Amino acid sequence: MLRVEYREGLYLPDIDLWLDAEAPRERSVISHAHADHIAEHASIIATPETARIFRHRRGDAAMETLRYGERRDYGRFGLPFFPAGLCLGSAQVLIEADGERLVYTGDIKLRPNVAAENAVIVPCDTLVMESTFGDPLYRFPPDVATFARLYAAVDRALSDNRVPVVLAYALGKGQEALEILLQRDYRVTLHGSVWNVAEIYREMGVKFSAPYEKYDREHLRGRVLIAPPGCRKQPMIMNIERRYVIMLTGWALHKSAPYRYRGVDLILPLSDHADFDELVHLARASGARRIITMHGEPKFATHLRELGLNAEHLAHHPGSEATKTTRKRSSKKGATIVEPLLFN
Repeated sequence: MLRVEYREGLYLPDIDLWLDAEAPRERSVISHAHADHIAEHASIIATPETARIFRHRRGDAAMETLRYGERRDYGRFGLPFFPAGLCLGSAQVLIEADGERLVYTGDIKLRPNVAAENAVIVPCDTLVMESTFGDPLYRFPPDVATFARLYAAVDRALSDNRVPVVLAYALGKGQEALEILLQRDYRVTLHGSVWNVAEIYREMGVKFSAPYEKYDREHLRGRVLIAPPGCRKQPMIMNIERRYVIMLTGWALHKSAPYRYRGVDLILPLSDHADFDELVHLARASGARRIITMHGEPKFATHLRELGLNAEHLAHHPGSEATKTTRKRSSKKGATIVEPLLFN
């Protein structure tokens, strides 16, 4: 079977292929364009949407794009992409080489996402899976319940003449939060980084439910502001005299969340990653004979072995919460291709 290594990104030495390399490479497959999955590569292979966002974030590179389900051969191996459900254009990568089907999920979310194509489970021999929330602690409530809590909090803030500030990543979760709020007819204004990516979404054919505005500090009253979490302690937010800050994060379920996110009024468990039960379902439903976990803690691989699956842990992600915690302590059917169902 193909050797799988972690060297600042996933590396398959038998076919000399990098996936989500974190340091500049001659060529890397890119599953999505979050900052911790990209670098200034000479050339990339990605979906058209991810390539466009990569260009926005990292500048020009030689780009080869494949739409979902489109297979292309590269000497000893071929690959198609399948939806990962994280953000627009996010992809799972199927590597077909020497009779083996290896799937790299990248970051994946199996629950429906109002701002991304619906993920599919791709049958394979080897599954290399993101497992950030591979702990029974992380069982997210139904999204409809989280949305209801978000709406109630926004309504309370607006009725009290406060400015609701929703903290969400500039790529993916920011657009998900935008669409969730627009569907409820709120007036929404966006931090520049969230605005820029939302405009790329529109450029790529996405239609949001209603118009939205770019941040203007003179026009915040009566609006919901969406900004990246990194802005939480910056003057842009701190200078809003009457604000109500809402953090959207899967880490909301961790007992340390109130301390980690001091100054936030409400922490809601809305994640762009799969939770524990989704990850277990993915591992089982893939039919994989070999499962390699990464971007989470080793105990998830242990749990899968207890379920009778052949699983091993490869690596923590350098920027993951699991890594921070660790440092403190010391023949298959083809996948079904689904059409993007955005904002329905």
